[in-house]
Amino acid sequence: AGFSAAGKIQNIFATVFTSFGATIATYVGQNRGAGKMDRVKLGVRYTQLMIWGWSIFVMLLMFFFGKYLTYLFVDPSEQNVVQVSVTYFRTVFWAYPFLGSIFLYRNTLQGMGYGLLPMLSGVAELVGRGIMAIVASNKKSYTMACMASPFAWIIATVLLIGLYFYVMKDMKKKLCL
Repeated sequence: AGFSAAGKIQNIFATVFTSFGATIATYVGQNRGAGKMDRVKLGVRYTQLMIWGWSIFVMLLMFFFGKYLTYLFVDPSEQNVVQVSVTYFRTVFWAYPFLGSIFLYRNTLQGMGYGLLPMLSGVAELVGRGIMAIVASNKKSYTMACMASPFAWIIATVLLIGLYFYVMKDMKKKLCL
């Protein structure tokens, strides 16, 4: 119940990341179509800054007020359940910049017309979660189970950033020809 409550709260605040992703996909698609790759780079850079700003706000909110936000879904008298939620927030709060970046780079690549590459990041997330699930079950650790999300987010973000720079380099070559 505590994990479920924490997930619902996290999803509420992650909706902003979803909005950034939808917006950047359209922006990138329009500017790629117009051949204005400099604007694509600039849009990605500024969106990344906005994601970091929102991430810092949410990190502070979850770290200091996650317990109280949990009360939206769990009765305050259920202290064990609330503590499970707080443990989740304290374990994952630092990784929100990675979560936001997934939406940015996945949608940027989709906006540039690449569908398979962003899907690979989803596969990488799945593999990362699977690895952490095995580790957590072997250790019988809830905290390690909570680390499955940050681990998956980091793997996907690193992959997507690498793919983004590869695609941008490839686009530059194509536009110069």
